[in-house]
This record gives sequence, structure tokens and C-alpha cells, in this order.
Amino acid sequence: MRHTEDSTHATSSALPGAGPVRWTLVPPHGSAPERAPWRPNPEQEEIAGLPAGCGPRLVLGGPGTGRTRVLVELAARRIGGGLDPDRLLVLTPSRLSAARLRDDLTAAVSATMSSPPVRAWQSYAFDLLRRAQNQGLLPGVAHGPKLLSGPEQDVLIGELMAGHAAGFGAPVVWPPDLREALATRGFRQEVRELFDRMSEYDLAPDDLRRLARRLERPDWAAAATMQAEYQAVRRLRMPESYDPAALVTEAARVLEEQPEFLRAEQERLDLVLVDDLHEATPSIHRLLAVLCRGRDTVLTACTDTVVQGFRGARPDLLRTLEDRLAEPARPLRRHPLGTSRRMPGAVAEVWQRVAERIPAVAGARHPRALRPAGSAPGAADTGHGADTATAPADVAVDGTGDRAAPGEVTTVVLSSPLHEARWIAHQVLERHLVHGVPLADMAVVVRNGRYLEGLERQLSALGVPVSTSAAETPVRDEPAVRPLLGALRIVTEAAAAAADREEDAHFGALTVQAAVDLLSSRIGNASPMDVRRLRQRLRAEELAAGGLRTSDDLLVEALVAPGALDAAGVRSVPARRIARMLAAGTRALREEGATAETVLWALWEAAGVAESWRRRALEGGPAGERADRDLDAVVGLFESAERYVDHLPGAGPAQFLDYIDNQELPMDTLAARAPTDETVEIMTPATAAGRQWPVVFVAGVQEGVWPNTRLRGQLLGADLLTDALDLGVDQAARVTPVTRMREVRHDELRSFSAAVSRSCGTLVVTAASGEDEQPSEFLDLVDPPGSRPGDGARAVVDAPRPMTLRALVAELRQWVQLHEEDPVRSEAAARLLHRISSSPRPVPGAHPDTWWGAAELSSTAPVFDDGVPVPVSPSRIETIHRSPLDWFVAASRAEAATDLSRSLGSLVHAIAEELPEASGTELVAELERRWPTLGLPETWESAVQLERARQMLRKFAQYVLDARSKHGRRLASVEGAFSVLVQGRARDALLRGRVDRLELDEQGRYVVVDLKTGRNQPAGAKIAEHPQLAAYQVALTAGAGTAMVAGQDETVLELPGGTVTELSGGALLVQLGTRAKSPSVQQQDPLDPDATWARDLITRAAELVAGERFTARHDQAEGAFNGHGCKLPQICPLCAEGRQVSEP
Repeated sequence: MRHTEDSTHATSSALPGAGPVRWTLVPPHGSAPERAPWRPNPEQEEIAGLPAGCGPRLVLGGPGTGRTRVLVELAARRIGGGLDPDRLLVLTPSRLSAARLRDDLTAAVSATMSSPPVRAWQSYAFDLLRRAQNQGLLPGVAHGPKLLSGPEQDVLIGELMAGHAAGFGAPVVWPPDLREALATRGFRQEVRELFDRMSEYDLAPDDLRRLARRLERPDWAAAATMQAEYQAVRRLRMPESYDPAALVTEAARVLEEQPEFLRAEQERLDLVLVDDLHEATPSIHRLLAVLCRGRDTVLTACTDTVVQGFRGARPDLLRTLEDRLAEPARPLRRHPLGTSRRMPGAVAEVWQRVAERIPAVAGARHPRALRPAGSAPGAADTGHGADTATAPADVAVDGTGDRAAPGEVTTVVLSSPLHEARWIAHQVLERHLVHGVPLADMAVVVRNGRYLEGLERQLSALGVPVSTSAAETPVRDEPAVRPLLGALRIVTEAAAAAADREEDAHFGALTVQAAVDLLSSRIGNASPMDVRRLRQRLRAEELAAGGLRTSDDLLVEALVAPGALDAAGVRSVPARRIARMLAAGTRALREEGATAETVLWALWEAAGVAESWRRRALEGGPAGERADRDLDAVVGLFESAERYVDHLPGAGPAQFLDYIDNQELPMDTLAARAPTDETVEIMTPATAAGRQWPVVFVAGVQEGVWPNTRLRGQLLGADLLTDALDLGVDQAARVTPVTRMREVRHDELRSFSAAVSRSCGTLVVTAASGEDEQPSEFLDLVDPPGSRPGDGARAVVDAPRPMTLRALVAELRQWVQLHEEDPVRSEAAARLLHRISSSPRPVPGAHPDTWWGAAELSSTAPVFDDGVPVPVSPSRIETIHRSPLDWFVAASRAEAATDLSRSLGSLVHAIAEELPEASGTELVAELERRWPTLGLPETWESAVQLERARQMLRKFAQYVLDARSKHGRRLASVEGAFSVLVQGRARDALLRGRVDRLELDEQGRYVVVDLKTGRNQPAGAKIAEHPQLAAYQVALTAGAGTAMVAGQDETVLELPGGTVTELSGGALLVQLGTRAKSPSVQQQDPLDPDATWARDLITRAAELVAGERFTARHDQAEGAFNGHGCKLPQICPLCAEGRQVSEP
């Protein structure tokens, strides 16, 4: 990370054992290159040479015509001519553009400036209010003003709406058709947009109520009541805070209501320069009119490249500029710029085609047919672009993926967004690795943040170093921030619960899912296998100590109980790190005056990852880029915490969590970001405004993405409110949805115009065409149908292999396998793989020793030692005979996680065990008491499963009643366990099992009862030879019934212990999970005393699983799982998915 400040300084010091060190100031990493000499054409020279007393001037020109550069030169000449920089004011739309223009002005001016006079509009308004407050001109504001950010405003609105839903606050009566939407994020955004419009136009709640009556909008009446409460709460909680939309309005009002303050401000300034006025909102135009009417003011604008429309930019208000600024003695004069200094001819033609679809604004027309540099009237222009430094044009790629001529424009259509990302990744890496184009000379522009996030993930996975602006992602969604917030929530909720019970903190908020999330987070850095090993180790220690707790409980305890990991002898670094964090956070929370900032800092320090992340960031590469972003995200989190504590000194960490969790918008930040010199930037048009690159990819030009003509702000009519204030109520009521959709489309065209005009060399526009996506009509503006060969149809281009070493190794390995089909290529691939694997930094996967298919077996030893009886479970005998591989996977605990059906069955079995002879009412009551332990959400599906469980327990109660009253059986034991040694010809089996119920019939014989909660049941004809029931009867012949009743679970019995007819009364399957209303009982009669088939099943099962190999079998009769009954196709050698990578 880097830390930058507006002012620079040098220091000197001495290092231990060395002489004095001289420090030399150097430009910050990533600063702009040295500026080339500027050679203006006559149009630009006229503006740069404007004298004092010139009055208001409007400079109009398309992108790359030098609007910003001419402002910089005008300011530099005035300062060079003796103008005090403090009497100059330069205003820009955003802080990012202000920072760039500030750097340009500092480089252009040779005089010393205490601080460059460049500000964003909000910054200038903030400064005005600060000075007004110092002079006592802001009644009720005791301290300096503060900016309420967009996310903070969003949270405040959400709190008010939550309070209304709970019955607190002013009564806000929303129309009935809106009540279902009140709790949604979208409705909160609609409210915020309506409030912003009110602030822009300085509209009071009573004014909105009057408009609501005239336009019959009851929702506006409700919004007026809520807006009044919003302002009251804001003034009470943060009286010195202003939301972004109200900040400029309040500054304009102060100047209007305080003539002396206005006069002093106007006398302070000799020249005001305004860049990109087309991004100005109504309140900015109001402030501009108050401050600059009739004064020396030079403004620039291009109404065809507006990117702040979503923030209320109104390029159409430029038509009113003359009325706002001109005076009879000083009229507004316009200066058109028509020479392109950025875009090559082909790019300029694309931009012109797009711009011609955008309505011109009266009084702000500018040339759209741009002249190439050097053709300006009366001058041979060989100068550099005015907006940014020059950069050489790169080569383009045509629609077939072949190399094209320099400076050309191309469109490429791929089959899906995924293939689009692969194609862009290939192009970026090819230009960088083969043609030497720096990564920083390439950029990708997309329509919105959602598409940006997906493309960023895909390009990063394909080996492209990428970076994005912090303004694109809410801080809470950053992977490095989530574990810190999660840990803060756990310690905060634990402390709150402990305070309620007046005891030490109990970490009830730490669920097993939260524990796994922390362990596998950026900070925990544990893999799924690490978590699994930790669970197994904790469980093994628990069992060895005679405990019965689950691995879930043990995992949670390991992170919160001091010494739990030491007691279990576990050396898990991730677990110890998380445990340290939670302990440190708990201690920090107990400190007097604890805030979100202090507790977060304690968590961060205890994590101990700052230094390792810093080293990784300095090393570069993909891991370094991720560390850069993670560190930046943590800085952003602490900025948010600092702002929150500053605004609300009395609020605690719990309130901060609510605040940060409710932020749906990215937080603007001034924190220095990781350098982007060695990355490709991905951004939206708003972030790309004012910049240029030699190679620009404009991606995601699909219908519904770009343009997105969905009408915004329609639920509460924010656009209707704007029209009513601009046009009048009667005219606003006549505006149709078609007209509004046309305006939205024009806004989309303006943002697309800004995107394509960022290229100073090559422009590549990509789109996806598939079942779910179709290329946008905007693609035809870049590549008109008449310019395409043949029938004009676009071919869908295949995405080539990513240009990464891993992808190369994968392709070479494929070629090596084709020795018979192409021996020459196969041998060449083998030689290249040898070269790669023998390099000082070998690529993973290149050496044959690491190939999965060529690796030796991890073990050739049998699962069970020779001479040792093989454990066989009655419930698994059928699985062993069907497919030994399935048994091995299950025995190794490699099956998929337990699903809801199994959890439900386990709960039913547990209740049946503890209440073996209870009534249906008692069983259902116990079920409802235990149901929350499953942790299911309150959904209709959970309700269905609960009712199903009730039905199963009612069936169980009915079975118990019937067994006693109709069949004369009585309960002998529940969940009894047994061990029986069954000797075989090749291998002895140790038959081990547990029965759900053991009953005694009227003849004193034992009957084994197995409860089934699944939906399927075996056919009646198969019950006579059912393996599980037969195994139970074999165990009974060894005396297992008596042993279970006596509780002799550990005693190993041997055959024969008696005859079947004496000891076994048969075995039952009681089907509880079927759709039948009554329990279905399937009975296996006592086995024939002379039959040996049941014992043979057991011993044969032991033989099948005793060795080191396990056979995979498919049963076509099963029908499910692709028609062959295989539940493990990913590892089954009979399935296509399970074949070794070395197999054809």
C-alpha cells in the first residue's frame, strides 16, 4: 500500500551504522508521464489567451478536442502572468477528475502554489459552508459541516422505514399497493432518489404535498411526511451533516440569503473555470448562476458524453446557461472545438455515428464531424491530445480474431459472456506478451457494476492482472472485510447476550456455518480439506475421552473456549488465528469507551496477516494483486468505521454493523489505492470519464445490458417530480412512458459514446450471442450492417485457449496423448513439457510425476490386515454386493454432505428411541420442541417437511399400538448394539450393528424391528431374502438378543449360539416415510435352520471388501442416476465422468 498526501515533504535521518542519508523526492508511483509541449491550434489559442474581463465563455467540443487541456493552459498562463492562485477557482464533476486536473495544473505551472485551486463541486460547496459556519451564518450548526455519504444516507432511510414497520416514528401512510414493497431494497432506493430530487430543487415537504394533491399522488404525500422526519432525525443526530444532493443546494442558498458573504466570495475570485459542465445537476447550475453571473467564467461541455446521469446530471440545462450567466454588457460567448486530438479516424467515425443518435441541446451544439489532428483551419497541428498525454496506437483485431491494421475498430461476437471473457483475456495477454503493450495501456469498459464483478473474476481466473476502482464495490462485500465484520458481529452479539444474563460472554452467535466461514475466509485461509481434518481430529479426541459431542459442537468450541485446541493437541494455524481474533475482540469490547474502530483494530492486529499480505503485495503477480486489493479493502473498512464514530460518537459496534450491513452502495474514499501500472483496469463509463488508453475493450454490449432501457424511479415518480418542477404540472402530466423510455435510451447512448471515445488507438467492442443473450443494436453503430461482407451477418467467434502457462501445459498434455494420431506433434509437445518442467520456476502440472492419471496408487495395502475379522454392518451388506466401490466411499466418509431427508430421519429415529412407547400426541410434541435444532429456514418447504415428520411419528405410534394389541409383542430393548463373529471359508466377518427396536413375541422369541423413514420400500417378493433382516436374524442365533437386553454391547458373540427357531421370531421393516396413511410392515419370517445363504451373504461381503481393490458395478434395473443406478459417476470407472484423465 501507499499513502499519499496533497503536500510533499523531505526528511533526512541516519541509519544505524551508516552516515547521513539524503532523501530525494520522486513522483508517486503511477503518476502521469512528463508532459509533452503543447502546440495549440487557432481555436484553442483563442481560448487559452482569453484576457481578464472576458466575461462568461462556453467551450464546446467532442471527446479528445482538448477542452480540459485548454482550461489548464488558460489557468497556467494567467498564473504565469501574475494571477494569485488563491484568486482562481477550477471546478470539476468528481473528486477523481479533480485529482487528475490538479496534477496537470501543478505540472503546467512553474510558480509555487500553496494548494492547487482545483475542487469538485461538492468539495467547493463544503468549503463554502465551512466558512459560512465559521462566520456564524448557519444557525443551529455548532461545528464544521460534514458530508453524509450516499451509503450513510441509504442506511438512515432504511432505519426510518424499519421504525415505521415496528410502529415507531411519524405515521406514514403509504398506498395499499406499495405496502408489500416497503421492506425491499428497491423501494429504499426509490425513496432516496425522490429525496435527492427534492434536495436538488430545494423542495420542502409541504411543497411536495401540494404537488401530490394536484397530480393525485398519495405516495408523494407519504414521502413528504417521511422526508420531514428524515430531516428532523438528521438534524438531531448529525446537525452539521449534509447529504450529497443537499450540500450544493445549501451552499447556493447561503450565497443567495447572505449578500455580504456572496460579495466577499466574488471579490475573492478573479477567474472561475468549470470543466465538464454537462455533468452538472440542477443545484450546481443554481450555485453557478449565483456565483458567476456576468463574471469571468470559462466553462467546457460536451452533451454527448454524459456519464453521471444516474446521479442527476442534466445536460439539457445547458440551454439555460445564457439566462443564468449573461448580462447585457457581458453576453455568453461560445467557442466550438472541432479537431480530434485523441481518437484516430476510425474511432472518431464510430463516435460520430453514436453521437448523431443523441438529440442536440439548444445553445450547446458542438461539431460532431471531428477533424483529425493537423487539419485545423490555418494550422498544421502536430501537437498532442489535450485531455491526456499521447500514447501510440496499437493494432486491432478484426471479427475473425486475426490481426488488423493500426487504429482500426472491430466488433467481436462470442457465444456467451464466459467465452467473451476468455477472448478478452487472450487478446490482453497476446498484446502484452507478444507485442509488448503495457498492461496499463489497456482498459475494459462495461455498462454496470454487476457485469464488472463477473468479468473481473473471470479475467483474474484466466491469469490477467486486473484492477477496479474502490467506487465499484461496497466495502462490506470485499472478501478481506467479510471475516472482520463476521468476527465483530460474533463478539458483539456474545457480549449483548452475556449482558442480558449477567454472565461471561457466551458465543451463541458463532454457528458452525459462521465458524467454517471464518476458517475458510481470506484471513483464516483454510481449505475445505483443512477444515475436514480439523473436524476429524477434534472428533477423534472427543471419542477417545469418552465424549459424544458432534464435530459441529467441537469446531465451535475450539474457536471460542480458551485452551480447547491445546487440550485436543490440535496445531491448526487457521483455527488458532480465528480463536486469537475472537479473544482479542472480546477484550477490546470490554474496554471503556470501546467503539467499532477500536474493536476492529483489535481483531485486525490479532489476525497477524498485515505483514504477510504486505510482502505478497510487493512481490507482485496474481497473489500480490489480490493482497493489494485486500489491504485496500481493509483500509476502506477502517475509513468507514472512523467516519461512523466521528458522526455518531455515542454509537457502539452493534450499530456500526447494522450501518455497514445496510450499505448497498460503494463508499467513496480518498485512501490511496494499490498502484495499477501493471494491471488492466476494468471500469464503468463513469470511472473512465476524462481518461484514455491506446487499447480499449468495450464489453457486454448485449440487449438488456447496454442499453438497459428499464425505466428507473417510476415507482415513486421521481422523473415525474422533475418534470413537474421543470415543465409545470399540466405539461408533466402529459409526458408518456414512451417519452421517458426514449430519454433513458438517450442516456444509454451518452454513456456508450463516452466509452467508445476513450480509445486513442484501438477500439474493440464485444458482445455475447446465445440462447439467453443477443448483441445490442449499439453494435450496429460500431459496425454498420452495410460495411460487413456477404449477407452482413456476424460470425460467432470461438474463444481461443487462454495465454497462460497452465493452459499451455494442459494443451501440451493433450497433444502428448495423441502419439498414434500425430507422433510428430506428440514428441514436440513432450520435449516442450520437459523444458517447462526443468526450468528454474517449473509450471505446476508440467512434470509427469504430478499428473493425476500417471500417479502411482497412494496405497496398495489392503484395507484390513490379514487374519483380522472384517467388520460388516447389516445395513451395508446389500450395498457391498451391489457395488463394493459404493461401500468403500461411504466407509471412507467421502459421501456428499447429509441432506435434509437424512437429517429428518435421524431426528425421527432419535425421538422413537427416547420415547419408544409414547402416544402420537407426545411424539409430535417432542418433534416440535426439537425441530429448531435442524436449523431450517421458515419456508413453505420446511413446513412441508415438518408435517411429513409428524405423519411418520403418528405412524410409529400406530405401529407400537398394533404390535402390542394385535400381535402380542412387547418391547425388549431400543438401539441395542451387538457384535457377532461369523466364520467364513476365505475370511471371517465381524457382524456389527445396532437395531432400532427389539421386541419379544408371544413365544418368547426376539423380533428385530428396523424403522425406515425413506420414501421407497423394497418389493414384497424380496423381503424373504432381504440381506439386512437376514443378518439381524443370524445375529440372534448367536444370542445377540439376550446380549442387547443385558446391555452387553462390547461382547463378541460366536456362532452357533442356538437355533434360529429358538431365538428368532423373524425381522420387520416398518415403513414410516411412504405416502400410505398407515405404517407398512414388511416381515421376514424366521430363517430355515438348515439354510446357510444368510451366513454366506455376510462372509462373502467380508471377502469383497477385505482387499485393496473395490469393484464398481452398474445395476441397470435401478433406473435412476443416468439409467444405471450409479450414485458416484465422478469417480466410477464405468462412467464417462469417472474415467482417469489418461484414459481415452
